[in-house]
Amino acid sequence: LQKMYGRITSPNFPNVYPNHKERIWNITVPKGYSVRIYFTHFNLELSYLCEYDYVKLSSGGRTLATLCGKDSTDTEEAPGNKTYISVDNNLMVVFRSDYSNEKPFTGFEAFYFAECLWANSSIVTVHWQLVLVTP
Repeated sequence: LQKMYGRITSPNFPNVYPNHKERIWNITVPKGYSVRIYFTHFNLELSYLCEYDYVKLSSGGRTLATLCGKDSTDTEEAPGNKTYISVDNNLMVVFRSDYSNEKPFTGFEAFYFAECLWANSSIVTVHWQLVLVTP
């Protein structure tokens, strides 16, 4: 995906997602931007350390989050109201479901948008130089 903003969903959303599926989105925005993503709906099978069904967010060669369930526990993370930000101009989102679910889970809906990397900085230093010119 090479748009400045967009929407991604699990297969069949808002209906129950199928078993044994994997879907990968590679979101790329222009250099100088990062990708910010947030979830408006999240309902996946809960499993210890999210090993069965999950959404994995990766950027810059590292995993930002592995998400599952509906609510976070002490060993699993669900997104809730959090937003996630890529470390560069690429974000890979992987959805995976295993071979079975004991209950019907409706998956996820997420929105992403490009954000100027300067907006992610907590401190921006501005240097001023004053030059006096005398006749």
